[in-house]
Order: sequence, then structure tokens, then C-alpha cells
Amino acid sequence: MSFSSDIKDEVCRLQNEKPCCRFAELAGILRTGLIIREIRKKNLLLFITEHAPVSRMVYSRVKEIVPDGVEISGEKTTRFKRHVVYRLNFSGIEDLDEGNKFLNSIGININLQQQKIEYFEFKLQDRCCIRAYLRGGFLAVGSVSNPDKSYHIEMAFTNSKISGEFIKYMECYDLKPKLIQRKNYDIVYMKEGQDIVDFLNIINAHNALLEMENIRILKDMRNQVNRLVNCETANLEKTVNASLKQVSYIKYLDDTVGIENLPVNLREIARLRMENPEASLSELGKMLNPKLSKSGVNHRMRRLQKLATDLMDKEK
Repeated sequence: MSFSSDIKDEVCRLQNEKPCCRFAELAGILRTGLIIREIRKKNLLLFITEHAPVSRMVYSRVKEIVPDGVEISGEKTTRFKRHVVYRLNFSGIEDLDEGNKFLNSIGININLQQQKIEYFEFKLQDRCCIRAYLRGGFLAVGSVSNPDKSYHIEMAFTNSKISGEFIKYMECYDLKPKLIQRKNYDIVYMKEGQDIVDFLNIINAHNALLEMENIRILKDMRNQVNRLVNCETANLEKTVNASLKQVSYIKYLDDTVGIENLPVNLREIARLRMENPEASLSELGKMLNPKLSKSGVNHRMRRLQKLATDLMDKEK
């Protein structure tokens, strides 16, 4: 089961007790999901889904309104892996008075002969109905990537009027959807984790929301740990490289003038560095008596380096 399938399973189990919300959800499904397809030289008005609970919900909801308005069938396919595609056939609905009345009520006009679906404005006032409409659109044409891999949600619309309508309703909840064209589809999508979480909350997919939030927390923790490890590794590498350079200067001074002939404060820090090549400047400062700050140790190291470089320059 994919993350998208889990979400659709969850929202299909919701009990929309308010008739207005049930109707808005069904309108969202059909306005976004209906297509006309020519099969065996006959134009058919279809809703096609690979998700069984969605097909059952649409079938039962339409049957409540237009008892003879829809037929359902399943077709096994071996594309990618063996599964069933569910096909809901609405071709006979335009021949029924109650069917035409229903289509008009959700802002749809069908012309099968010309293979045209015409959409009229579908106004929603109550926020609960807007939520239900967005939920229906997601059930019909939506998908969400596994948040373990990436943050991405998209809805693929065949009509620009519907994609614009969907964006308008999403913006009612301060979401920031983007729009691109892919082949003959308008793709409305979001890639920000917080936007996806907000959308899941809007459509009442609360279990999926909690699962995604858990994944986001774990990913953030892993990223933070990786940043800390990388930072510590970089600091350690910097410390080691600086220590090796300091040791090389001190060895040169020992070979040329001798550590014993250095001033007392330089001789003391030079010996400590030779004995503790892995120590940081702060750690070296704590070994001195009295203790010395990191900047104080660094100042002495710079003096040792200058003495060594001056001697090297004279030898040239």
C-alpha cells in the first residue's frame, strides 16, 4: 500500500453526516474525475480509479441520487503489478431527467457525441463544504509521495477551469499551490512539508497527518545530527591540520636553535604541543600553570611560527 492509498482509505471511511458536505465531496470527485473515452467506437462517460473504496463510495453516493445513473465494472491489469482498475460508467445518465438534473446541480453539461464536458461555476460558501470538495478532488485525481523519500502532493486536472477553481479553494486555507502543465494536464502541486500537512488537516486525513509529522520530526533530527557530525568532523580536521603545522615549526626550531634556548613562555607551550599533538588550543591552555586562554595560546604559537619562518628566510 502506498502513502496515497492509505490517505484515500482513511478519508473514504469518514462519515459526512451533513448532506451539504456529502454532496460537495461527490461534486469534487466528479468535476475533477469524469472523462469521455471512446471504447469500441462508442463514446463513454467514465470515472476510472484504481482504488476500490473510492469506487464503492462514488457508486453508492450516485445510486442514492440517480438509481439507474451508473454502472460499475472491474478490469484486471498487469501494468507494473497485478491489480484491478475500477470503471464507473455514467454514459446513460444524460438520458434520465434526474440524471441531467444532478449533473446540472454540480455544474456539468455533457455532450457525448462531441466528446465534450462543459463546466459551469460551482459555488461553495461554507468552509465545511469547501473542505469536502477539496477532499473529493484529491480522491479523484490526487497523489502524495512517500514522505520518507520526498515531500510532494499533486492533483492532475484535465480542465483549466477546474484547476483554477481548485487553487482558489485551496487558497481559502492559506495554502500556496503551484501550477504547471504536463502533457494535456494542469498539475496543481505543493512541495513544502508544512503545506502538505495543512492540506491533510483540511481534508480530515488526521492519521496520515500524524504519520507524516512523525516522519518529518525523524528526518529533521537526522539532518541535525548529520550537521553536527559534519561540523565536528570539520573542526577536528582543522585542529589536526593546525597541530601538525605547529609541530613541524617547533621541530625545526628544536633542530636549529633548540627548544631549551627559547624564552620560558614559548619553551613551555612548545613542549606541551610536542607532548600533546592531538590537543586543541583550549586544552593546551588548561595544561599550563597558570592556565592560559585559547587566544593566549594562539598568540604564543604565532610567535613560534614567526621565529621558525624568520630562520627559514635567513637560510635562503
